[in-house]
Amino acid sequence: MSNTVTKLSKEEALRETAKRYLADKIYLSVLGKSQSLKIRQVLKGIDVEGITLRLLRNVMANNSRFETVDHRWAASVRFGDTQRPFERVLQDIFISAGIPLTVTQLAAELAQVYSRTVAYYGGTLPKILKNKEKFFAVDGAYGLASWLIIPADEEDIIFDSFISNDQVAEFSEICPEVEWTVDTIADAAAAVVTACKEPIPLKILALFAWRALGEDFDAVDFYAKVIADERIMVLSDQKVYPASAAKGFAKTIAKLADELSKLPMEAEEEEADGPVTVTDTDKEEIIKMIIEKGSASAEELLDSILEVSQEDPAFAGTLESLKTALAEEERIMWLGGTRWGKVEVFPEEVTEIPASLIVPAVQPFETPEGDVFDQMLEEDGFEGNLKSAVYDPLAEDITDEDPARTKYQPNGDSQRCVLKYHHKQEGTFPLCQINPNFFGAEPEIIPIVLIDEGKRKTCYVNNTTRLIYGLKDLCKDITEVSGAVFYIEKTAKSGEYRFKFDGEVDSQLGIDLNRSLELMEEKHRFESSDMPIYDVITDILGKQGMTFAQLTNEVNIVKRCSRLLVASILISYHAFHTRGKSDQWLFDEKKKSQGFNKTKRKYIKKD
Repeated sequence: MSNTVTKLSKEEALRETAKRYLADKIYLSVLGKSQSLKIRQVLKGIDVEGITLRLLRNVMANNSRFETVDHRWAASVRFGDTQRPFERVLQDIFISAGIPLTVTQLAAELAQVYSRTVAYYGGTLPKILKNKEKFFAVDGAYGLASWLIIPADEEDIIFDSFISNDQVAEFSEICPEVEWTVDTIADAAAAVVTACKEPIPLKILALFAWRALGEDFDAVDFYAKVIADERIMVLSDQKVYPASAAKGFAKTIAKLADELSKLPMEAEEEEADGPVTVTDTDKEEIIKMIIEKGSASAEELLDSILEVSQEDPAFAGTLESLKTALAEEERIMWLGGTRWGKVEVFPEEVTEIPASLIVPAVQPFETPEGDVFDQMLEEDGFEGNLKSAVYDPLAEDITDEDPARTKYQPNGDSQRCVLKYHHKQEGTFPLCQINPNFFGAEPEIIPIVLIDEGKRKTCYVNNTTRLIYGLKDLCKDITEVSGAVFYIEKTAKSGEYRFKFDGEVDSQLGIDLNRSLELMEEKHRFESSDMPIYDVITDILGKQGMTFAQLTNEVNIVKRCSRLLVASILISYHAFHTRGKSDQWLFDEKKKSQGFNKTKRKYIKKD
């Protein structure tokens, strides 16, 4: 049982020493930084294998040398009482570092403590550090005189060094006897430290050297040679280890990280993983990054500047803080979703609807005989599948849609797009076929990048005109007159999408070359003679039955008109009907003479 206790005690001691080793490296990485560091910045500043962000945070949170404010870390001396004696603050910095520091390092940290310039302390510190009763100089740096032994008789050395006779006796027994000379101090110290089974206090090691060297012993020279030797490692508790111990510390650190990863997060850790507030300094860094890159996503910005990734619990709250910080910023602009970019003046053509796409207002057609065609009905007059068919995105089009009632396809990682004749000509696409949440309903104009076989094309989604602009180059190789199906797919990068066309043709809107020639002839006939839309519909349905979306598409190639007018005509005349429960509309020549359905007169729209 006794051996078990001893073994556990040694294991725990190794764990605590490994944590100190790590904390020492962390302290030197944060010392003197002009800003508190985010956790990943701290990680980048140290070179220790096996460490994780969680262990790093755990070590700092449980070490009095560090303090965190708003998820950023710094030396705790910055947050102490500035009314403390200056030399006490200076001493705290030395003790926390545990090794000699340069004037530059000290000045940089003191500037943060007292909110003064680095230059000020760069000028005043050398005078203060000349006090040999409190400090000593070594190789361009300074340390605390309390780290050195004061040569006297042995009892005085032991008393003044705050070590005990028992400690001296213990290490005299477990450490080997070596030959000490002024010229071989580092070799002798390395031999003792390597062979000793326990880490040895630096002052006891110095005492051994003093015993051998006597009057030739120089405390500063001894200290300088020991800490400069690559075979020796001194931690902040002023204990000495062989440099090879670092490998053991790294293994212990990796083990600690693994054990910690298997434990549930404690309340303090969950709080540490909470939302990060975007400070004014963060905001300037973020804006600089956006302007330099041209555009950037929140995912990029938060990961790079605030070190919060999408997987972090803090992401959602931090994103809201980012949105708030950038809401009124005039140097950049919101590009939709989670993207921001430098202020851009959009091309004029992406702010207007091309004339060929505008569906004209309905005008009833009156014949010389007084018959009136092309009369628009109120929607209450629609029956059967027409009530829903008029909200089919394939039937709707730009300036002829009801966005609030459109039956959009589900939102997801991709959207199916069926290209119509007029949009192919203009290089546009109507948003009635795109789920509003796919690109986002705001802002008014959203620049996007479409990628097609390595080619990148900037296009524009205009939520006001309800069009996507800039597709002409991407659609130029599509031979179908109407009905070609392409897909817009999200990529891993916000604001970038993949354009995919694999030759698919929609069964309703597909129009081959022969049929397009027939429609062009019909278009010419319509334009060269005075005829109502009613006649166009009878001609088209006289050849074959069609769905409402298919019919509306073909009618619009002949003459741009409202889908509601097509629906009104279909439901108003006895000659048009559907076959059984199918959604195919047919024209019955035999019933043409029956004319207008009188029951629909009450639904005719009044001017």
